[in-house]
Amino acid sequence: MRQQAHEEYMKEKAQVDAVVHRMIDEDNEQARITQVKKEQSQADMILSQNEKRALLKRQKEMDDYEDEMVRRYAQQQQARQDEIHAMKAEAEAIRDQIFQKLAAEEE
Repeated sequence: MRQQAHEEYMKEKAQVDAVVHRMIDEDNEQARITQVKKEQSQADMILSQNEKRALLKRQKEMDDYEDEMVRRYAQQQQARQDEIHAMKAEAEAIRDQIFQKLAAEEE
């Protein structure tokens, strides 16, 4: 009877130990899963920040390029205006010379 009671106690103890170990394993697995999720969230946040930085950098590059193109266009327009003004001044000078020559011939 005593041997049987001891065997039953050991059997129940083994069952309790198995349940406790299973609970510990489940807790450890849950902690591992939580840690993996935390690490993934951190990695996602870092990736998101890097992508945002890259996007902002690209946007700045595009803005700088656009500003440069506007500046060049304005320079070209000014150069054209200066050229047109010079051509008009030259044409006016030639016309004045012709009028002066005609006026001198009439005298």
